[in-house]
This record gives sequence, C-alpha cells and structure tokens, in this order.
Amino acid sequence: MDFAVHYSVPAAALFDAGAIAVDRFKCPAWPDLVAQVQARYPLYIHFPLRVGRGTGPIDTDTKQAPDWDGIDRLLTQSGMPCVNVHLEPIVQEHPDIPIDSRDPGHAETLIGALIRDVREVVARYGAQRVIAENVPNGHSTPQLAFSPDVIRRVIEETGCGFLFDVSHARRAARALGMEADTYIAMLPTERTREIHITGIQVFDERWAAILARAGLDQRVIAHFLGRWQDHLPFTEADWTFAAWAMDEIRRGAWGDPWIISLEYGGVGPLWEAITDEEILRAQVPRLADLVKGAVPARP
Repeated sequence: MDFAVHYSVPAAALFDAGAIAVDRFKCPAWPDLVAQVQARYPLYIHFPLRVGRGTGPIDTDTKQAPDWDGIDRLLTQSGMPCVNVHLEPIVQEHPDIPIDSRDPGHAETLIGALIRDVREVVARYGAQRVIAENVPNGHSTPQLAFSPDVIRRVIEETGCGFLFDVSHARRAARALGMEADTYIAMLPTERTREIHITGIQVFDERWAAILARAGLDQRVIAHFLGRWQDHLPFTEADWTFAAWAMDEIRRGAWGDPWIISLEYGGVGPLWEAITDEEILRAQVPRLADLVKGAVPARP
C-alpha cells in the first residue's frame, strides 16, 4: 500500500532534501505538469471527472465532455491502475430535487443518473479499473447524492471500486446530522481501492487573510469563509480520527486500498497559498508512520 501527498513545489523540495518520504506524488491531470513531475518523481494522477447529470461524465477542468483519448494517454504514460470519477450531481442538473430532499423518489432519480454516467466509464475501462469518490458538496449537490445508501447502490450496481475520501465522509455525516463512524459504517468501504485523508478546520478569518495576502479574489475567499473545510492541516482531533481510520484499514474493514493520499498542499493559486512547508515537514512523516503501520489484515 503506497503513501502519497499532493504534489507541490515545497513538498518536492522536502522530498529532495530527504525531509519527507512518500511513494508517489498525487498530481492533477494536467499533461504539462504530469510530464514535469514524472521526469523526476513517481506520481499518480487524479482525474477531474464528475458524474451525476445522467447524460454522461463532465470534465470539471474544461466544463466539457471528457477527452477520452487524452485520458488514455495519461493512463498509459503514468501506468495508472484505474481512473477515478466524482459522485457529484449538482442542483442545476436536477432542478426538481430540493437540496435537502429526503424523498425516496428523488433518491432513485439521482441513483439512476449516477449509474448511467458511471456505466459509461465502466464500458470504456472495465469495472475493475474505475473507482468512484464520495463527494459532500452540500452547497451545490442534493444531500441525497452523498447519503450512504445512494453511494452504496451506485458502487454495487456498476461494479466499480470505491475511492473513499475519509474527510469527505466526515463532512457529509455532519451535513446529514449523523455521527461520522455511523455514516462510514454504512458506506461500501469493503470495496475501497484508494483512500484520501486531510485535516478539517473551520475556514476562518486567519485562512481568509492568507488567501487575501496571496491575491485571491474576494469571491473565492467568500466561497470558503465559515465552512468546515477539508484539505487543511491536521488538528489533534484529525490525528485521533486518522489513528482510528488506520485501525479500520489494518483489520481489513476498508477493502484493499492500493494507495492512501494526504490531500494537503498542491498547485494552482488557492492551494499554493495554503501550502506551508513547515506543516508538510511536520505532518507528512507523522502520517506516513501511521499509514505504514496500517497494512490490511488478510484472511
């Protein structure tokens, strides 16, 4: 089981200096960046494919239908074992479904749309090469879409694997008024192929000031301000949760993940502003130690 962290210039510098050790850098599917990173480091690629409108996947970078030939090239170039999709229908695509609906009929509509889109990807790559990620975007996604029953139905009926984002699950549980461990127990964790984990904090004025100093637009800052936001440094509460998560992996409850990725730092103006070299220096080795001790149990 590999351990990865988001690629960033500070993370790469720490890796070069021997201050952190990772098996791979997690990299967005930007061909020029992939080529640059792959020339020096082992990597894996995270694709920007969103499903849930019911008429086919969307590339969230281009807002267009996916460039499948380009994805194929990146898969071949990187040797990636799978292609990921995000389970994320948005309210504009389903205007008849209120964001807080609990109507079983609305759930069936979303399940049908998600399954149709995931099956398109499965038809191209095969179920064993497709993994679907839980996404809790409660500001633009109907809450039913990240209910554990809906996620399980989509995973089981398409036959694909589960990309289990632990921090997304914690956020989803809070949005649905559930305890995180109860919510997680209902997810299809036995089908997990990949895991993401981050710290979660309230995105308060301190973080807003960091973005403002970096020149980020006030509309971007307002989008995050006040949210319980992931992709941030670990707090002690996050370390406690991470230790529990590694115990779940160790006892075999969370499938057979090939990689666990720390989603802190990154590229692009927003994530570069948030990336702190000293946080990486302190937190990457600590999480790496937890991950390396979480070898899944075998029968």
